Amino acid sequence: MKETRIYRCDDTPEAIFTAVYDAGKSAYGHDHIRLEVNMPEAEQNYTLFSEYVDVVPDPDKMTKVLRTVRRQISQQAYEYIMVAAGSRQPDKADVIYHFIVYGFALGSKVTEALHIPCVQRIFEIYRKARNEAHYFLEFIRFEEISWQDHPVLYAVIEPENEVIDMVADHFTDRLNPEWFIVYDKSHGKAAFHNPGRRWYMRQLEQRERQVLDELEHSGGQEYADLWKAFFDSIAIKERENSGLQRTNLPLHYRKHMTEFH
Repeated sequence: MKETRIYRCDDTPEAIFTAVYDAGKSAYGHDHIRLEVNMPEAEQNYTLFSEYVDVVPDPDKMTKVLRTVRRQISQQAYEYIMVAAGSRQPDKADVIYHFIVYGFALGSKVTEALHIPCVQRIFEIYRKARNEAHYFLEFIRFEEISWQDHPVLYAVIEPENEVIDMVADHFTDRLNPEWFIVYDKSHGKAAFHNPGRRWYMRQLEQRERQVLDELEHSGGQEYADLWKAFFDSIAIKERENSGLQRTNLPLHYRKHMTEFH
């Protein structure tokens, strides 16, 4: 019996796709390979009769994996694995690896092969992240601040999954003439948009995070007061239903919503 080889990597896309590359190149046998992510909230259990390999992130290996997926499988498969890599699911690395393996065998049809467990699982992860992004498209609140002598629209989100790219894409199309910043407080990232251009995103240093934390609610209260007045005016006390409201607007999303401050 061949022992299982477990590739352990950090919780970053670079480390995950490096693990995918190393596992694929090993020719050890896909059925005997498992990938695990070192996540703080997940228990790290060692199993008997298994070989553990610690993965060292390599940006070149990640680039090769992603380029091959786009060229030999499909753009949709690329979107699936990128969304999965940014999720908070502890099994994501292993799911991504086996999904890519099937992708090389089935080509672009792999995203339709929901009878395969790893394909079904990656679709679940993708759908959950997309649903979370959709919530933020509805519930995100911008405020106007001054940034380097420019009026800037600024919003803060705290998502479970990395959905900032989907959020930034959406608002780039709708707020193209505006300067705006979307700060993902959960993952320490921010998307920046200049008028008439595409947005760009980067990981923030601790000092930059502190600056953005201080910017929240630093703008004028004019629009905040308008929001509150609007909701007060349309509310019907006799028809209040807090249970239904929590269903339609979960508490998690209210933290940075103007009308709940």
